Amino acid sequence: MSTYKIRSKSVIAASCLAICCSFTAAAEDSNSAGVGLSVKVGTLGPGLELDYRVNDYFNFRLQGNSFSYDDDFEEDGIDYNGELDLSNYGILLDVRPFGGTFRFTGGAYSNSNELRGSATSDGSEIFEIGDQEYRGSSGDKPLALEASVALGSGTAGYFGLGWGNSDPTGWMFSFELGVLFSGTPEVELNYSGTAERVGDPNSSFDVTGDSAEAQLFRAEINKEKANLEEDISDFEYYPVIALGIGYRF
Repeated sequence: MSTYKIRSKSVIAASCLAICCSFTAAAEDSNSAGVGLSVKVGTLGPGLELDYRVNDYFNFRLQGNSFSYDDDFEEDGIDYNGELDLSNYGILLDVRPFGGTFRFTGGAYSNSNELRGSATSDGSEIFEIGDQEYRGSSGDKPLALEASVALGSGTAGYFGLGWGNSDPTGWMFSFELGVLFSGTPEVELNYSGTAERVGDPNSSFDVTGDSAEAQLFRAEINKEKANLEEDISDFEYYPVIALGIGYRF
């Protein structure tokens, strides 16, 4: 079992234990319970949050975030037209050890964050793929690359700390810093069209064919995929910064 899976399960187990403790505390202090609704903005994207205050020391939250952003980006010598899709839904438990504004937070998110990119060469664009340089055809079948990056596994543990008032009723303001244990990103790199090696105009070939040039191209694609995975390996730990404002009823 990987270190990541052990760490994520430990975070989730600790959160479940703390939730059980919170229900016990709720029975002793039910008069201070209250439900709040907040608007959040941060590195997980904008979202909504339902907050249940158990007492001065515990509250738990249900949160949903979604965001989509289009932009061009360069990765390993190739310019992509990209789209970043963020989609996370989480259950979180806040523990306020001193009964004040400071809190520790643990929990888990569903993680559907994904980065997609496309790049096309019709002869004018040169792609550095693996250890070779290629350009596409100017005809009906230009060289096309489609990259898809899943930024972690489907379920991700979370740990953070933050500050925010948790009065039984009234306005709520919060600030949070944390880390989402996303897991190792997974890369898919698809290709189609006709290409030639730069410097050898007689090497035109179908990249999905059986020629020696096509087989060499696919070997370089595998190197390119490995390079992409190395470049984005830091996304295994996704930083979370969030601000929130809401009202407890």
